[in-house]
Amino acid sequence: MSDQVTLNVDETPHAVVVRVGGVVDALSLADVSRGLSDAQAGSVPVVVDLSGVTFMDSRGLGGLLAANERSREGAAPLRIYRPSDPVRRLIDVSGVGEVLVEVSEIPEG
Repeated sequence: MSDQVTLNVDETPHAVVVRVGGVVDALSLADVSRGLSDAQAGSVPVVVDLSGVTFMDSRGLGGLLAANERSREGAAPLRIYRPSDPVRRLIDVSGVGEVLVEVSEIPEG
């Protein structure tokens, strides 16, 4: 895994929570994409906690959009939770806020 990004996965009966921290860019995209894909292998929703992301570029956003597209094709649903300010700015500037579903809380297990 890239030194610049962290991924922690917690499974509950109602969701798989993927907490992402650090920098999500071209160097860390493969690790993040693999983690999201693995989390989507089950049937419960995947909640991606983005509060610890310090930087995300367009490739990182593309990884989230690809995971969202997988959910439209039958993988577990993807939700985002607490995007950090840098992630929020990227979502707003790129206009994908209506595509990525944001939740205000993580389903309790």
